[in-house]
Amino acid sequence: MKPLYLTTPVRQGLGACLRPGGEALTRRAIELLQPKAGSILVDAGCGAGGGMRILATEGRKVFGLDLDFGLLSESQKENTGPLVQADLARLPLADGSVDAIFCECAWNLTKKNEVLSEFYRVVRPGGALVLSDIYLRCSGGTLVANGWPIRSCFSYATDLATVENMVRAIGFEQVVVEDHIHLFKQTAAEFVFAHGSLHEFWKAVVGDEQLAKRACAAATLTRPSLFLLIAKRSNE
Repeated sequence: MKPLYLTTPVRQGLGACLRPGGEALTRRAIELLQPKAGSILVDAGCGAGGGMRILATEGRKVFGLDLDFGLLSESQKENTGPLVQADLARLPLADGSVDAIFCECAWNLTKKNEVLSEFYRVVRPGGALVLSDIYLRCSGGTLVANGWPIRSCFSYATDLATVENMVRAIGFEQVVVEDHIHLFKQTAAEFVFAHGSLHEFWKAVVGDEQLAKRACAAATLTRPSLFLLIAKRSNE
């Protein structure tokens, strides 16, 4: 079975920005970070290129990385910067070579600590990490991770305190976190509008009545939401 972000209902619902909230969270990150013209930015897990299109405005230089060749082919149509097929745990970038690295709704699907270490390595001293993804509001939610019937950002999500601790443990500082449940709920509402209910959305995704019920039950128990995190590497 395809991962959630590659399924037809999700692709049709989200378009080029394969994440809840679409472009809004990327624009919010730019508002907070204020990257200057000429800044070198990396979109790690760039997908179909929706985020790169936004990052590349105002004279910023953007590089896109993704493991999925098909999505990179779509991203190429945006013509916003160089693209490389790469594992985020093994970035083809020199130490301290970028001003900021953006990873939007891709981190949960990776080897998280290895990827954070790579992010820290390639960001210059004084540079920034921008991380957004799903987190679980229910403290016991991780116990039912296997309840999700499809590989997705929900399956490997944790509580927000765990996310912050992991980022700080790698060495990032000045961690700022925002909850964006309004964007998560907005995306859920759009899926309900398109399919009639969340159950019917999940049924369209997984193609099975019982698996759809399992997904709805997991969502009820874990109470997922969406976070935006910005952290800095210290000036060494």
